[in-house]
Amino acid sequence: MENVLLIMTLLCLLAGVFKNSLAPGRYYPLVFAVLCAAAVWFSGRYAVRVNKLSVSEALEDFKVMQDVNIVVTLHLLLILGFAASKLKKVFGLARPWYLRMLEYLPALLVLPAFFYLYLSLLFSFVGVPFGWVGGILSVLALLLVGGGAYLLRMAVPEEELRVELLLMMEFLLFVLMLCSTIFHPAAIVFSPETRVDWASLVYTALVIVVLFGFGFAWRVWRQRRSA
Repeated sequence: MENVLLIMTLLCLLAGVFKNSLAPGRYYPLVFAVLCAAAVWFSGRYAVRVNKLSVSEALEDFKVMQDVNIVVTLHLLLILGFAASKLKKVFGLARPWYLRMLEYLPALLVLPAFFYLYLSLLFSFVGVPFGWVGGILSVLALLLVGGGAYLLRMAVPEEELRVELLLMMEFLLFVLMLCSTIFHPAAIVFSPETRVDWASLVYTALVIVVLFGFGFAWRVWRQRRSA
């Protein structure tokens, strides 16, 4: 499980670099890179308080993995909105205000990814001063998030291609997280004799129908208003 999470951490960092390269303005990637480096440096006081046993217990907790899966899913939905905003801007289409706001959305998963990488480095390089590990990782965060974003802008000037690659990495991250949750060793396996919770199924179906009806009514109302 730790190896899978390390792969997902590296994937989060790579997707964060692509996301930062798509940020608006010339100085946005640099500002976000400086914030990431500062966050890595100041998170050292919390990272040194975490031991290997607590990390292992958290990874073995199925509820924790479910919570992480929910966060990754919500992040994917925000990235989909961001991609829609960027593509509409590239092709000159009108964008509603909420899509324009998503254009300034930072790469949210970069910060927890750096924190987990910080913990992994502390456990791997035993005996190295904590300040050295935090300082080197802060510089790497600045170079990776900031320098990598500017290099991507020069290497891949087409924004639609970078959006496509970002979506591929985000979907891959989502699939890995989903598989890690489903095939978790602590996942509950129901026997064939387990009763079906019909009340929960009916409640879920009602929520889906209500949300679908609300969305359909909203679309019809907007079409009639614009007509």
